[in-house]
Amino acid sequence: MKNAFESFLWGIIAALGALVLEIIAFLGISYNKNIDFSFSVFFSFPFFILIAAGIEEFFKYIIISKKIESFSLEKSYIVNSLLVGLGFFAVELELINISSGLPNWNILSEIALLHIGTAGIIGYIVAIKNPRKFFTFLFALSFAVAFHAAYNFLVIKRAFLQNYAVFCLLGLIILINIVNFFRISGKINPDSK
Repeated sequence: MKNAFESFLWGIIAALGALVLEIIAFLGISYNKNIDFSFSVFFSFPFFILIAAGIEEFFKYIIISKKIESFSLEKSYIVNSLLVGLGFFAVELELINISSGLPNWNILSEIALLHIGTAGIIGYIVAIKNPRKFFTFLFALSFAVAFHAAYNFLVIKRAFLQNYAVFCLLGLIILINIVNFFRISGKINPDSK
């Protein structure tokens, strides 16, 4: 129980760190420009969507590979990583609530599934590969950023096809996490099969 709460708190810390870096990136990019745009518009440009997704997934990776990895074993890698994603979502939920009020539960559940799911994927990759190797970092980050950025691009302009694409994307993230949860023990300890 202590590890679960700690994982959730680390997710909050990751989200706050990502927020600070996103604000710095926003200020750095918009400084001395004749462009008048807000922080919310910042996330509607394709280049900035990739930057924001990269920053958020980078912070999740750092927390999972440095903190969660130190007290997780087998399936708890996935569970604790999912809780990091839940903590991350909690901060984003509060920021959404403060800035514009809460959207409908469909949007909130999509955002929750995205953050929880990408954290779970990162946790699985950290568990089965050496988290101190650059290739592991690059592989986990590119995988998570691809899902995150794809979701962000799809929700810019919601239409019939985008709704189904979002549904399929989130379904794939859920499926990957379920499969990873059940196969992680065999990947970490091949003799336990």
